Amino acid sequence: MTTGEPEPDKACRKCGITKPASDFYMHQGRRHPRCKACLSEYYRDRYKQANGKDKVFEQSLKRLYGITLGDYNRMAAEQGNLCALCGDAPDTERRMHVDHDHATGKIRALLCHHCNLLLGNAKDSPHRLRQAIAYLELHHPAYTLAAGLAERLQPQEGQ
Repeated sequence: MTTGEPEPDKACRKCGITKPASDFYMHQGRRHPRCKACLSEYYRDRYKQANGKDKVFEQSLKRLYGITLGDYNRMAAEQGNLCALCGDAPDTERRMHVDHDHATGKIRALLCHHCNLLLGNAKDSPHRLRQAIAYLELHHPAYTLAAGLAERLQPQEGQ
């Protein structure tokens, strides 16, 4: 209300309890007919009836990659529910990522979160990944120790 007066209490259409106006969301310029608690319960029930995460996930799979949840589950089973890149099981309860070629949209495999980020941050560039490997080998203690040992074992000029 614009008059500065407090809004009157309101009865919820669902539970019938009269509550302060602040217990109701604003909807199209008015207070919603259901209180926040009843509305929350309604959405929670609707989510469960729609098979919740699976339904939302399948909608995303169809929109982004043109596959169904069944297709995704078959891919995961074919991979033994392991990441196609590192071969490990995902370290969280989250689903694996659908890896795809960004230029063509062609689906490659399912990857764990870390491997998906690795390829994404490398911009799917084999050259960049080879450079990263060389960099890691150059600065890895085992490799630097081996390189130093090999250097000391090589005969010096003039000996």
